[in-house]
Amino acid sequence: MDHATLLRLLLAADPAQAACGFRTTFADGEIGETGTLRYLATDRWILDVDHGGRTVSTPHGSWYVGRDGELRKSVPTTPSFGSAVALLLPRYRGIEGAPGDDWTLDPSVPVTDSTTDGRIRAVFRHTEHPTYQAEATIHPTLHSILTLRTPAWVAELVNLRTDLTESELGEMESLFNQM
Repeated sequence: MDHATLLRLLLAADPAQAACGFRTTFADGEIGETGTLRYLATDRWILDVDHGGRTVSTPHGSWYVGRDGELRKSVPTTPSFGSAVALLLPRYRGIEGAPGDDWTLDPSVPVTDSTTDGRIRAVFRHTEHPTYQAEATIHPTLHSILTLRTPAWVAELVNLRTDLTESELGEMESLFNQM
């Protein structure tokens, strides 16, 4: 697969449904953010951060409930660079093409498909600091980033599945209807 094809696939990734855990681990071994993500197509998700709060987001708005129960209704609908949502939907990852993007696929490193697990591997370079690299492991059909490894941290989706249970779907619809 060439770089242009992979980029198109990454920027178009949008599974109909998805659920997974996520975690960030820093270079010194310290665990950063962890939690769960549930997603329904067209940018509707619930992100539960362990030791944090819950963000519920739709294209029409988002709200956040902190651990203390405080409700904030005016939160951005665009996930941050380090968010699990940005791994699932790489168009939020800050890669290629938009002003302010931080990463570009490294054309000097071939995109590889693993014969053992089918996953795609690619290397990104930081646009402002070209010696700063990130290696991505990409799902072969969803084109979501399963693991993004930088010198400072590793962000990963854990146990990604593309089928939500009836109870998960029911809870999500109930929360979306409250918006």
